Amino acid sequence: MALIVLDHLAFFDGLDDAELNLLRPYFHSQIYSANSAIFEQGELAEYLYLVIYGEVIIHYKPDDGPEMVVTRVPPGGVFGWSAALGNVEYTSAAYCAEECEALQIKGSDLRALCNQHPEVGKIILERLSAVIAQRWESRRVEVTSILSDAIQSWVKPSEHKEEHAMSNQKSDPQQEQMKALVEQLSAYIEHFHGGSVEFVSFDGKHLKVKLGGACLGCPLSPSTLHGWVEGTVRQFFPDIQSVEPV
Repeated sequence: MALIVLDHLAFFDGLDDAELNLLRPYFHSQIYSANSAIFEQGELAEYLYLVIYGEVIIHYKPDDGPEMVVTRVPPGGVFGWSAALGNVEYTSAAYCAEECEALQIKGSDLRALCNQHPEVGKIILERLSAVIAQRWESRRVEVTSILSDAIQSWVKPSEHKEEHAMSNQKSDPQQEQMKALVEQLSAYIEHFHGGSVEFVSFDGKHLKVKLGGACLGCPLSPSTLHGWVEGTVRQFFPDIQSVEPV
């Protein structure tokens, strides 16, 4: 393990010596060779990682499809969120595109830090949330495209023409589209983060959802709600006024 020099890393900018000394025992540095696996999908989720140099590629293998590259994590990026969220297993795999160095902190230690030293823990959680927001923003177009394709194939009017003709009740097309969007978004979040989002109600201006799974009680859930959920929903419903948890 290499010497930990937290004050040279942008992630820890602005922290004083006392705060850095408090954090230093929780973090350990590890150097990985090119093309090596840091962890595999389904492996015990123990550590959250911060990239110091190099590039890490995140792979995901769905049950019913080929392996895909989820994202590339550059220096300053964070991966291994399953450990921070308390998931038992990593939902994706992480490989080094080149030699890289990463700081690692146990998920259990991160939670202990937040409980024992709430002021410093709050700073770290806020910075992790900022990293998540940046990562999601960079992938917004990709996510929107995936969800758009899923929604378009979700239902074809001709498939249910007979059902609608037999029913006297009229469904709200906008509400049905929102339900489909939230359902697909939840599936995406569940695959990569172990969380879920459930549609509750939508009146054309205000969407109410219920977070579950790894999102339930997670200190990073506001980023999930206003990053993944609200940010993506606004791509399809730009006039929406609010997305609220219940």
